[in-house]
Amino acid sequence: MSSAVALIRDEILSSISDIFKIKTYDFLQIKQGYLNLKWKIETDVGSLFVKQYNKTRYPENFVNGLEISLTHQSNLHKEGFPAPKLFSNQGKCVLRTPSQERFVLMSLCEGNVIPPGSANENQAFTLGNAIGKMHQILNSNNLNAYPLHWDIRNKEEMLERLNKRWVHANNMKSEKTIRALEVQRKILDETDIDIFSNCERGWGHWDLFVDNLLFTSDSLSAILDFDRMHFVYPEFDISRPILSCMLDNGSIHMDSVAAFVKGYREYQPLTLEKLVRSIRLTWWKEAEWVAAEGENDSIPLKRFREENIWIGENWSNLHDIFSKV
Repeated sequence: MSSAVALIRDEILSSISDIFKIKTYDFLQIKQGYLNLKWKIETDVGSLFVKQYNKTRYPENFVNGLEISLTHQSNLHKEGFPAPKLFSNQGKCVLRTPSQERFVLMSLCEGNVIPPGSANENQAFTLGNAIGKMHQILNSNNLNAYPLHWDIRNKEEMLERLNKRWVHANNMKSEKTIRALEVQRKILDETDIDIFSNCERGWGHWDLFVDNLLFTSDSLSAILDFDRMHFVYPEFDISRPILSCMLDNGSIHMDSVAAFVKGYREYQPLTLEKLVRSIRLTWWKEAEWVAAEGENDSIPLKRFREENIWIGENWSNLHDIFSKV
């Protein structure tokens, strides 16, 4: 550990003591994620989780949006939703040290991260059920019209980005990528962007893949990392966890998908058309992940790429694939 990291950690732990009168006995750095520092700490009030927000990844102008996202997390927890409990100070979830290091403090949730594509039916049902409940809480009384954090790119921009990746893939002689990009090109040529005209707008987690989900052997135990929660298209929260948790080596586990959909429908309607649209929406958003592999590509990025390729290969068959859910 670098001396800079140790200084940040010690100042954060000192601030936790000053603000909340919590005494830390032990700590363990969690080396996961990009740039932000994380620790599990043992304290006189139990095990807690600390996350520092890197000033490059989260410049100061991002903090207000982050505060809104964390306020949603706090409200969800108060409604009995399986999210970590946040510690706040003077109404703020984003805490600060004297030198203006930004951090959050929250309860440490029990459970395990499962391998991609391995969710069993009980895990899938409770996951779908929790996401349906989350969407109901976040959006049932949502009377304010917020600007979309992200909107659907038009075909011209999609093709422009595709062409740049195609040139790079050719230069790298990446045959697999070239084939996948040709599938993308065919889909873009044949698809009318109006297929997304009925996408619902609202608050969504926007980052529901296996790394942000904790499970017991037969149920969801917690949803983590609400930092990216935004006013977008909540349908991302349907397809993203299905792909991450139920697609395994090119085969999708339909029993688990059906269980997920059944759980979600206890709180929110989910038609076959909406399910297929959500899968295609995630393909549209994440199409740029299909590019020639780089030596620094993360494991999640490689996984997203394979999921996107699977959607592309099955684009015209998605209604048939999911018709029995």
